[in-house]
Amino acid sequence: MNRSDDNKSKTDYPSVSYVSRLSKKVWELASSLLPFKTRVSGINALFKLIRPARVVMISSLTWVSASVSDVPSPKLWIITFGGMFLAMAGFSLDIYTDRETDKKASLPWPINPISAGMMTAKAAIRWIAFFLVAGLSLCGAVHLLTLIPAALLLLTFWGLSIGIFDGPLGRSVTLGLLQALYVLLAAAATGTISGLMIWIALVFFFSMVGARAVADIRDLPSDLKTKTRSLAKVYGVRVTSWILPCAITIALLVSLRVYMLGAFDSDYLFLTLLSFGPGVILAWSFPFRPTSNYAFILISLYWSVGILYMLALFFGSR
Repeated sequence: MNRSDDNKSKTDYPSVSYVSRLSKKVWELASSLLPFKTRVSGINALFKLIRPARVVMISSLTWVSASVSDVPSPKLWIITFGGMFLAMAGFSLDIYTDRETDKKASLPWPINPISAGMMTAKAAIRWIAFFLVAGLSLCGAVHLLTLIPAALLLLTFWGLSIGIFDGPLGRSVTLGLLQALYVLLAAAATGTISGLMIWIALVFFFSMVGARAVADIRDLPSDLKTKTRSLAKVYGVRVTSWILPCAITIALLVSLRVYMLGAFDSDYLFLTLLSFGPGVILAWSFPFRPTSNYAFILISLYWSVGILYMLALFFGSR
């Protein structure tokens, strides 16, 4: 090919160069709008900010609660995503608030992306604002009643961020309250909150109050390096260890009360006993061996208790 042919080929396909330049401009614009550049490290930082494992649990809880409440599709999925975005906002705000404390503690896990320098505090605030707007918009689009539990969720997030609930009892109660509010958020998508859903919310409330006690004993070695006022740090390991068996036993009794209301079949009873039975037995053994290692094992088992109980709600609903 001679030079004239080469020049002709360049003028024959001007769109290739144009598309290339346009794509580059679009990418630069998108990068400038994002809180941090879209790359592997940025995605990794975002995942650490929102705590995806916990987000999946909250999203599943919202979806199951909406299913039990007979929320029709597509509202069921809209409220699920609404709860998911609110959960992302709450976890992100928790990470943002604890950035200085986590930096001093130098914990190997979980990693705070702000303390580790993976994300700026300003970028985290932008993500939090986005999650809040998305969550509230989706919830409001389903039913205005959902904005009441959503507002209570935001008040709890705000109270935790400014230290109102920074005491040992406040940390424990708010953890249970948050789980209960996600159940009520899903129930409100129907335009009403039934007594059945309030009882189910209480199951998760007491379960998470117990989980907080175990988590505080697990995290005691690291909490001693910070100003965190955990249950184990304030009341001692021995007293804190008794909260778990009491709380999970109450949760089991409330779950049996849910069965007695007649809204669930025998599958619910079977899966409920399967989930809470071993958990109650292990919980009552905990005060006799309240170590951080044993607490770590029990926390892992708590995930399976929550999953099995959600399965009980889903498969046991009539």
